[in-house]
Amino acid sequence: MGIGVDIVDLDRFDLDNVHFIERILTVNEYKVFQSMKSKKRQLEYLGGRFAGKEAYLKACQLGLGGIDFHDIEILNREDGSPYLNDSHAQISLSHEKKYVIAFVIKEK
Repeated sequence: MGIGVDIVDLDRFDLDNVHFIERILTVNEYKVFQSMKSKKRQLEYLGGRFAGKEAYLKACQLGLGGIDFHDIEILNREDGSPYLNDSHAQISLSHEKKYVIAFVIKEK
């Protein structure tokens, strides 16, 4: 059905902006975020979820604001690989220094 990709610069994110973080992360994602010990890991996690959700919107051809970010959830399997709460979509996230890239394939 579609593909989507997004890249973010982690310098864009402010971990002190709780309102923004709560707008991006679902309740379950926020619990994972809060459990992380280092600010670096929190920043990577937040950036990955943001990029992943934007890539998902592109893959679904919905555009920014097409659905609420809280309707999209990205969690991790036991092996650490990310998955979406849409069984017809696949996601890959990759981190490199201050950048995160997300790639989503939406199937029929």
